[in-house]
Amino acid sequence: MTEFEPTVQARAAAARATVLAGIARRRTLFASAWNGRALHVIADLLDIVALSFFEEAPTDSDGIPADARFALADAEEAAAETPGTGFPPNFGQYVTQALDARPLTTPAVLGASGCDLGDDDVRLVSALGTLHDHIAAATAEEVALALLEAVFALHDKRAGLAQFTRG
Repeated sequence: MTEFEPTVQARAAAARATVLAGIARRRTLFASAWNGRALHVIADLLDIVALSFFEEAPTDSDGIPADARFALADAEEAAAETPGTGFPPNFGQYVTQALDARPLTTPAVLGASGCDLGDDDVRLVSALGTLHDHIAAATAEEVALALLEAVFALHDKRAGLAQFTRG
């Protein structure tokens, strides 16, 4: 029996999941009870994602272990159900981008359809696009991890803006 050794890309994906779990845990300090509970769930699921990349061989050619895939899908579902967390519904792309190098996308603000978020959202989306480009171009994973902090600060601002416009 051979021992499983994660690839460099799997280690990068695990590091990204760990950074996002830390962001979620820090946000619980200032969140409402409902959002705080969801943030704890997201953080715990992201811990499972990170561990899976180290402990489990991928089942498909995409490099994602089965447990990581399921935990990431559950975390995204929790984010979609609780937009006040500031985590966009498709935030798993920030983890998997380390594996597949797909371009990062900026989602529409959940629940804001029909609302005019105005120039503020245009500026936030533009800044997110710039940060996405920097993550894609990062030659060191440490740089990408630092950029994730900035990206999720902007996602949180977008969620707050959407909440403000909804009233």
